[in-house]
Amino acid sequence: MSNPILRIQLLRKLWVHLTPREMFGISPPDKVQRSGQPLGDVRRKELTHLLQIEKQLHELRRDISSQQASFTATDKESTKDVAYSQFIDFQHADSEKVMRLPDIDKMLSNADDLTRYESLERLLRLQKLYLLTERIILGIELNEIDKGPLDRRWFNRWKLNACEISNGPLQQLWARILVRELRNSGSCSLKALGYLSGFSIEDAGNLNRLASWALGDFVYRSALQALSGHYDSELFEKLEEHGIVRGVFGKVLSKALRSDSDQGFHATLIIADKRLNITSVQPRTELHVPAYMLTSVGRELLALVAPTVDQDYLDQVVQDLHARGMSVDVVENDADPSALQVC
Repeated sequence: MSNPILRIQLLRKLWVHLTPREMFGISPPDKVQRSGQPLGDVRRKELTHLLQIEKQLHELRRDISSQQASFTATDKESTKDVAYSQFIDFQHADSEKVMRLPDIDKMLSNADDLTRYESLERLLRLQKLYLLTERIILGIELNEIDKGPLDRRWFNRWKLNACEISNGPLQQLWARILVRELRNSGSCSLKALGYLSGFSIEDAGNLNRLASWALGDFVYRSALQALSGHYDSELFEKLEEHGIVRGVFGKVLSKALRSDSDQGFHATLIIADKRLNITSVQPRTELHVPAYMLTSVGRELLALVAPTVDQDYLDQVVQDLHARGMSVDVVENDADPSALQVC
């Protein structure tokens, strides 16, 4: 049974880590509650305002860029008929018109403007992520949470990377990983954050594909390779190079499925939204199957998404287990409702 009080505590844990300047333009839930306004109405107004500010900022930067790229009419008239060669003599030209280079004050002013615009862009992205994180928290079932503070080094690294992400689906991943860390400090390593910082939309899609094949901490290698339209050798080579899976190059690895019963054989595997109950009347302590093994970072990343199972792959897994003398019962598995699928 979910405890709604834990949601409130988790929300407070999120907002207590934000400084007043980081919250400038958005209100913490406690302040909204004291105002007597519905949280949903306040958040819609705030998000609309953030999007308007973002639009104004983009227009402002575009206007400045167009001004810097344009020539004055005098410059155009003085150069349109020039036949350029290796050497050009400008002895009779007005050097002030030909070479209008900015002085240090204008260069500093330009640098200040760039810094201000980029800082505001990063702040807007972070604020949208905080609101998205809050929305995820309000929609999840909680039985327990880690009430300790976020590791300051981890949270600073999260903000440093997350503020550069402007793509919606990727922002969902970054919000999701913050929720996991709020719920259980230490569940996401700095190495996983570093990998996510270089994520593209294609990488996010590949993460979902891998999650649709993962049976706990491994992918059933022979079952996947039997599906010519599903198996992508280049994808798995890339995943091993990035430290997500093992067993692509070199020696073929296997996964030992250990029986949790003294009577015959029984093991349970979770794959996406399904659960496999594997049984056999023949007494045995374990069953070895060929596998791509997920690394610790791989398991952290796959925990961020909850796709549906690849049905063709699942059928092939069941068929392979049947060939090994196993009976398999496939039932529904309740996925974590806080997980967000990235399309």
